[in-house]
Amino acid sequence: TKSFEAVGAMSAKKVIKGVVFDMDGTLTQSAKLDFVEMRRRCGCETPDILGEVDSWPEERRTKAYEIIGEMEREALKTTTLMAGASAVAETLDAIGIPRALVTRNARSSVDVFHSSIWSLTPFEPALSREFKPYKPAPDALLHICKLWGCEPGEVIMVGDSAKDDVVSGNRAGAITVLLDSGRTKAWKEDFGVDELPEEMVPHFVCDNMHDFVTLLKSEMHFNFQIPPNKIVDAA
Repeated sequence: TKSFEAVGAMSAKKVIKGVVFDMDGTLTQSAKLDFVEMRRRCGCETPDILGEVDSWPEERRTKAYEIIGEMEREALKTTTLMAGASAVAETLDAIGIPRALVTRNARSSVDVFHSSIWSLTPFEPALSREFKPYKPAPDALLHICKLWGCEPGEVIMVGDSAKDDVVSGNRAGAITVLLDSGRTKAWKEDFGVDELPEEMVPHFVCDNMHDFVTLLKSEMHFNFQIPPNKIVDAA
């Protein structure tokens, strides 16, 4: 059985100089972060909770972010490391390829992740929703590419959301990998379409992080090179 599937067109083997990860549902898993309930409590009418909340007047926006923050802090109590996440990081670290994190979660949640959940060298840089515009905008990814001194096409964006992670990666011009969490293939139910819009189509779909390790090690699709501006651990 194939553990990963090539979906989007990729003309040739790609040089890869870095990998950027989403956090929730990619590096971590939590049974309690209920986005349907979050939308209900905030009073959102669209699936894009942050985008809609940021368009509201200050008083209403502040109250909504208090609800979001409360639910995120509660979810952190049950958040655990995603199976295979450490193996992916160890694979990249062994060949000197930098890894970064981009999330729509808060900076405080990223700090808890690094201090209480993640045991290896931290992701650097780690950009939370305080870096704007956040996903699906490509700005965070492009910022990381600039820091690393590489082109967007030399970076892999990995995440479990077609509408946020894959779109931001595709808009930046990166190689995109969608982790199928059991819901991402239900495109008709999730997005009301028979097929994903082109912007949401990843280059690869992996069932889980272990399968992403297999993809990285397959030697069929990528040549890895250390970027010129790799951030070296000061320790």
